Amino acid sequence: MASTDAMQAGRPRNEAEETVEAIHRGNVDAVVVQGPTGPQVIMLQGADAPYHVLVERMSDGALTLDADGCIVYVNSRLCALTGLDAQELVGRSFASLFAGTVPAQRADDAMTDAQLRRADGGQLPVSVWMRQMAMGGVVATLVTLTDMSIQRRAEEVANAERFARSILEQATDAVVVLALDGRITHASWVAEQLAERPTVGQLFSEAFPLDGQSASQESTLTRFSRESLDQALATKPFHGVEVALRNPQASGRSFLLSGGPLVNDLKETVGSIVTLTDITERKRAEEQQTVLVAELNHRVKNILAIVQSVAGQTLRTSPSLPAFNKAFSGRIQAVSIAHDILTQTRWIGIGLNELLTTVLAPYGIGEGRIGIDGPPVLLEARLVLPLSMVLHELATNASKYGALSAPHGQVTISWRLRDDRRRLELVWLERGGPLIEGGGTRGFGTTLIDRVVRFDLDGEALLDFEPAGIRCSLTFALTAETTPEHLPASAVQPD
Repeated sequence: MASTDAMQAGRPRNEAEETVEAIHRGNVDAVVVQGPTGPQVIMLQGADAPYHVLVERMSDGALTLDADGCIVYVNSRLCALTGLDAQELVGRSFASLFAGTVPAQRADDAMTDAQLRRADGGQLPVSVWMRQMAMGGVVATLVTLTDMSIQRRAEEVANAERFARSILEQATDAVVVLALDGRITHASWVAEQLAERPTVGQLFSEAFPLDGQSASQESTLTRFSRESLDQALATKPFHGVEVALRNPQASGRSFLLSGGPLVNDLKETVGSIVTLTDITERKRAEEQQTVLVAELNHRVKNILAIVQSVAGQTLRTSPSLPAFNKAFSGRIQAVSIAHDILTQTRWIGIGLNELLTTVLAPYGIGEGRIGIDGPPVLLEARLVLPLSMVLHELATNASKYGALSAPHGQVTISWRLRDDRRRLELVWLERGGPLIEGGGTRGFGTTLIDRVVRFDLDGEALLDFEPAGIRCSLTFALTAETTPEHLPASAVQPD
């Protein structure tokens, strides 16, 4: 604190300084200071310590202003807050202490927030209290400045804590915050549910025991002991490690383990944020996509084989190029219709009624000449293409030579379930068409029907050329009864 001699050496004394000096000597009965509960009146008469000792012991900065707003006295705490000596402060204007808005000198008690300038160029948030006093006809203002940085920092920490907690509560992934020793300091609601117990205070490896999802990732995890894994997660970044958890709650689920450093204001690493993202559905979708691509490749090869076989067989049995073109185009159209059906149903399958309606639409189904009757049956996707080809051959033959070639001919399609609903028997019956003489003629169409039913439908086809019309009985399995390794040779293979 500046002495009276130092003040006198700096500039001429005035009445305000003499009044302050009188306070120092204890010639007043009371002063007002900023106490823990606000401004307080301190009675000095009979006190053990003079006023200047009392002010020097204050935890707040204190100063006195003259009527012109010039500083005439400061305590050592204010020197510490500003980083300046008392000699550098006494004689300066009150406004020079602040950055931005300067608290106004007022006659009543006033509390104002302000930014105190520091010698190092920084700023310090302070709460300023002041009161004017008239002593001996001289007006002086007593001012205290309370350091608010700790309180503001505490408020910022509390706000940050509330903000982080809000994020964790709303997070859809399991998120935990680790200290440098690998212990969990914060955890999201999803993480608590996944662990099935409170996780704060536990090591990560205790709350979430990990297994790798692939051979390479498993070997990566096995390189770490439990302690070193916790340390690594707390101090090193992890990205894209697929893991499983060894607990019943997470059985059959896959997770993506990721972690990154958590830094403070000084850019120092104080821990890490680790997430466990549930990728079970994504993994299932990837597996399903792999299966579908493999199935698509298989089906494309089959279609090419079908086209090659149908083209060769049709060419050998066609009397002319126009006849070949018509027969071949019709059979390819049947394949196209079947694939349209499978695409629309996403290769799940279709009801037999819907398949018949779609395939036989060009032949007048629904106009009274083609009747269908049977219980609801859902056909697997593998049955749609071969059955479509069989129906196309039967319908084409009926429109050229059978019941559908005569004005009053009719086709009846009926079916029933057999062998505890595992097999289907379908009967195609033609009546009202031209009489069949000499047992009929068997061509490539009948050969195709027989081979498709035997090899691709795993069934049997009985084709009778009765005089009144063709009767075709198809019996085949509704579910696959052979393993992929023992499937019979396909009907599409060339002779």
